Amino acid sequence: NMGGGIGVMRKSKALITGNTCFENFYAGIGHHDSSPRVEKNRCYGNIRAGIGISEGACPTVRGNLCYHTRRAGIGTRTGKKTAPIIEENHCYENGMAGIGADEGSAPIIRKNICERNALAGIGARGNAIPKIIENVCRDNKASGIGFEECDKASATVTGNQLINNAMVAIGVQRGWAVEISGNTLSREGGLPPMIMVFEGADCTIKNNTFQVSGVAGVRVAGTARVIGNQFDGGTVRKGGPPH
Repeated sequence: NMGGGIGVMRKSKALITGNTCFENFYAGIGHHDSSPRVEKNRCYGNIRAGIGISEGACPTVRGNLCYHTRRAGIGTRTGKKTAPIIEENHCYENGMAGIGADEGSAPIIRKNICERNALAGIGARGNAIPKIIENVCRDNKASGIGFEECDKASATVTGNQLINNAMVAIGVQRGWAVEISGNTLSREGGLPPMIMVFEGADCTIKNNTFQVSGVAGVRVAGTARVIGNQFDGGTVRKGGPPH
């Protein structure tokens, strides 16, 4: 279809379940100012998003499979009134993020599995306000959770498992204030740090567990408070660079 496979608009509270939506030009399932339940659908090969949420939509998106999409598996945008609950979905091998928050949206993203995506498992930009809770992000080609440079935004990252992501487990760029607590971050080898706080970013990094045989657990170029974390470096590397 030239638009979405399924489009939900104008305050609709539909139940959308058990559908397969593929090769649509926009989203497999798209939302505009609506609050449906979207459960156990399969969305793949769509151009923009597997599931797209915008314009004040607040759906509950649960238990869906989103993969091989050109952009994000599940994407949210257009303002803080766009505040969906995105939980227990499996998003993999998408062209950008497994789950993305953009343009000031305020999703709750919890208990999802995001793996092998081309950029981040979960990505935020454009002054979004996400809450990222108890997700598994593994084997993504850039970061487990990534925050792109913005004007001013905040986020919480709590209780996630970030495993063997190619670059950083969490990357926080200029403009973000992020509270990072109770996460487990692990990777075997590699030079990049597990958490990178860029210049102009502000982070509280508290009570996390780092399991890493690379160079550093946390690298700070901005502002950070690093409190009560556990750093397990495993076996000390032979030769350089430092461990």
